[in-house]
Amino acid sequence: MGENLNNTPGVLLVLNDVVEGVEDEFNRWYQQQHVPERLALKGFRTARRYRAAGAVAGQPAYMAVYECDSIDVFATPTYLERLANPTDWTREMMPGFRNMLRSACRETWSTGDGVGGGAIIVLCTPLQGRQDAARRFVKDWFGRGMMQSASLVHASLWEADAAFTGGASPEMALRGGEDKRADWVLFLETGNIEFTARSIDKQAWAAAARVAGLTLDSWGQYHLLHARTSGG
Repeated sequence: MGENLNNTPGVLLVLNDVVEGVEDEFNRWYQQQHVPERLALKGFRTARRYRAAGAVAGQPAYMAVYECDSIDVFATPTYLERLANPTDWTREMMPGFRNMLRSACRETWSTGDGVGGGAIIVLCTPLQGRQDAARRFVKDWFGRGMMQSASLVHASLWEADAAFTGGASPEMALRGGEDKRADWVLFLETGNIEFTARSIDKQAWAAAARVAGLTLDSWGQYHLLHARTSGG
């Protein structure tokens, strides 16, 4: 089982709902223009889109995950120029976004290999001064515990950085409100999302995390819609 502790690739996480009546066009725009446009930028490696698995209160309907060479990609002139100059189609779609969460992150730890057909995402917050203990908890819980499950494929810890997420942009202005942001994100990829979700004892997990200095704030379950690599 592969384990990556030293490399810190960048991840852009986007969660959102979309207003009723434009969902079909929203998906066409994402697949036909937005994903290819982002993957054409230097440093972007992969893009994956997900749809929520079932109706869960507070869980946005869609999730997009972009993997990049490093978090520095989100501060490059080419990426910032793209944000500052959205296409006509993008300008049409942005007002339909709702409940937007957008965070640029460093992948500070991961274990496992491959891409699962489903994902469980946990938004969490480390207590001030307890970040190292929280990271050790994540490594021990997954690296030596939960990853023994046959259904789990890959687990990652993403730590968001507001400086790279950026402030107001023309795209954000078109959405008509300020984006929410994550702090830390646990991202679990699985071959059987229903089995993995049933096997997680959330109360025990949350209690152990609190002792280690990590608060588990919200959970989401998503099915993979589409995965694409740059140049492919």
